[in-house]
Amino acid sequence: MKVDSRARWQVVYDDLREAIEQGKYAAGDQLPSERELVERYQVARSTIRNAFTRLEQAGLVSAGAGSLGRTVRSALEISFNATKFEVGEYQEDVVRGVDQWANDVEHQGWEARQHVTVTQRAAPHQVARWLETEPGVRLYRRRRIRSVRRPGAIEWTPAMVADSWFPEDVATRQLNGVAPLLEERDITMPGGIIRSLGIRQVKFIDELRSRMPSDEEAELLLLPKGTPVGEHARIGIDDHGKRIRVLVSVFAGDRQYVRYELAPSYPAVDEKREERS
Repeated sequence: MKVDSRARWQVVYDDLREAIEQGKYAAGDQLPSERELVERYQVARSTIRNAFTRLEQAGLVSAGAGSLGRTVRSALEISFNATKFEVGEYQEDVVRGVDQWANDVEHQGWEARQHVTVTQRAAPHQVARWLETEPGVRLYRRRRIRSVRRPGAIEWTPAMVADSWFPEDVATRQLNGVAPLLEERDITMPGGIIRSLGIRQVKFIDELRSRMPSDEEAELLLLPKGTPVGEHARIGIDDHGKRIRVLVSVFAGDRQYVRYELAPSYPAVDEKREERS
């Protein structure tokens, strides 16, 4: 008879994970309570809690309170098309007041909403590097907390924190007597706000990284303990070579991903040389 050498918490963890992955417990279902599992496996409550902690860290269940059973997390999969975002045909729905991000996730079957705030604050070190300015310089931050839902299936869930950082001369630029980048509401304009303000972005620099969230990000995105985030930073450069803004999008690593569609560029073929060879 083969002896099971796994630790006791590992046995519980493996059994519950397999049940979730095979669909025995669907998204939103409650798992058995600690007490039920203690009796089922004849182990200490600390062993069950260890297994639950590992399931939370794996992003499979939501954290519970006390002896209550945990629930299976609803899986989100939202793509962020960085190739088309701000490039080529700008796909905002100006009539409905839906920006490019919201328009994109709606085409993926989600409802979208955003909460916008604008503040002036000292540039963090990383933002100062992106904008090639001194840390501590006063910048304007336009923050959008972006959430999605599927009625009847998944309730409103924060999907992304999108922070746009601007130098003062860009943020306060007016159109028809109003500085749109300082408005704390969804604003859509033909071609986007930046272009409508007469600023021509001729180059983007993207940086992507994965990291652990700050305490604020974990709170805003309702992240279970141990969940990493993805970070996509896009620096916009105008036709004078000035870095006029950086958009920093932070999202839960298990809820969203960045997608690129790139056409490879090949050197021209020297047909005569090919014939000789």
